[in-house]
Parts: sequence; C-alpha cells; structure tokens
Amino acid sequence: MECMVLIRRLIRPEREQDFLAWHHAQAVPRHEGFIGKTLTRLDDMSALPPGLNSFHVGGNPGCATYIMVERWQSIEAFRAYVPKASTADQDEFEAVPRQRVILSVVQDL
Repeated sequence: MECMVLIRRLIRPEREQDFLAWHHAQAVPRHEGFIGKTLTRLDDMSALPPGLNSFHVGGNPGCATYIMVERWQSIEAFRAYVPKASTADQDEFEAVPRQRVILSVVQDL
C-alpha cells in the first residue's frame, strides 16, 4: 500500500537560502519503492477565515517551516530505505531535529 512521509523541518532564518540552494542541487533519489517528493513551505495563514485556517502545523516563530512530502510504494519500501539514509549534510540548517509522520494512502483519485 502506497504511503506518504511528511517531514517537518524548522529552518534557521539565517540559513534558509542556503537550505533552498542545497535542496535544489540534490539529485532525484533513486531508491527502490521511491515515487517522488515535493518540498512545501508553511505560509502565514492568519489573514484567512478560521474555516480555511483550521489545520495547524506547529511551527516556530523564529524559523521557516518546511514540509517535505515523500511518496513511497509502501511503508516497507520506506522502512528499507531508512538505514541507508544520512542527514548529516542537512542538520546544519535546522533549529531543532526534524519530525516525521507516515500516512497510508487509502484512496488515490
């Protein structure tokens, strides 16, 4: 069953441009079961009505909050990749350790 892995990253403001340059320079990952990924940035939603601003992703006022959305063919494929992954080249950008959550795809339209 396909899954999505959401990775929340709190990037130090003074390192945001370095982080984006680093991200854009990365090659497309080639791991068995990996489908693709999208980098998103949490925007200020304070100007929206409450009904359109009700899903809160905890950020940090002193950081830029990014959410990486990765798509994998299965949780097992992601689990097999994890021991091979290294984040040492990324840690310098973050104010706090990143957090992950796995979402199982129930239906894809």
